[in-house]
Amino acid sequence: MTEFAPVPDFALGPDIPKSGYVVTDLGGDAYFVTQGMINTMFLVTKKGVVLVDASPFLADKLLAAIEEVTPKPVTHLIYSHAHADHIGAAHLLNREGLKIISHEITGEFIKQAKHDDRRPMPTETFSGRRKEMDIDGVRFVLDYTGDWHQAGNLFIHLREQKILAAMDSFAPKSAPFFRLYFSAHVPAYFDAMDQMLEYDFETIVTGHMALPGTPEDVATNREYIRDLRTAASEALRTVDMKQAAAAAKVAENNKQAEIKVWMDAVVARAAELMPSWDKRLGGTDIFLADNLNAVAWSVFID
Repeated sequence: MTEFAPVPDFALGPDIPKSGYVVTDLGGDAYFVTQGMINTMFLVTKKGVVLVDASPFLADKLLAAIEEVTPKPVTHLIYSHAHADHIGAAHLLNREGLKIISHEITGEFIKQAKHDDRRPMPTETFSGRRKEMDIDGVRFVLDYTGDWHQAGNLFIHLREQKILAAMDSFAPKSAPFFRLYFSAHVPAYFDAMDQMLEYDFETIVTGHMALPGTPEDVATNREYIRDLRTAASEALRTVDMKQAAAAAKVAENNKQAEIKVWMDAVVARAAELMPSWDKRLGGTDIFLADNLNAVAWSVFID
């Protein structure tokens, strides 16, 4: 049985009650809702509710969470990106008059997934970098700055409330999941950390785990991934592919095995070079090797 380090207290979210979700007031009529692994946010306007994403992990609990705050209907649904773990319960909200907004790339992804009726097509899309919307007197800024997670992924900024939604960007106070947060173009992911800190916000909603974050959490994640890159770069410089293959007794004609054992050796060496993060982020014992593998490949090929 694999043993994992306990989750440090600073990375623990609230206890999830029998209802299966927790709602947190973010101020300015904005609310954070989580079931422990997935989170999102909604904002109550004069006429209804603007919701960001609709995860199947929350499913009907999401409607219950909203009804706990207001009897008003969901009038607008913003897709942060096309991944089904974030918008795969959108069909539960689909009704006449619901406006579903996304980048046009997200709409194209959904259109291509013809077998998936859980993600209704957006009713309104935009191209380019920015869309600014006034919804019942609340200003929303939707920015597409590049493919830092999936093409079409948005930063959603509520200026007045000083809230930023950046789904799948990182998990506050926790290490990045597997290679998930590096799943598009790794250099763009590094750039995204800088881009997020250019916004004026006090709270960030990132889509996973049970905690909203702060600008300090973004800066911490940025420092962690920079340490990954430094360690990976040094390991790539010092670990020789032929020597790694010879040590593992790989046959000379087995090139797939050769590159596999070499990258494993690079990751192992990089892990030795990494400063300890277990007092600053939860889950580094779980995901460090995956994080280093993604970053090392990027350093090698980008």
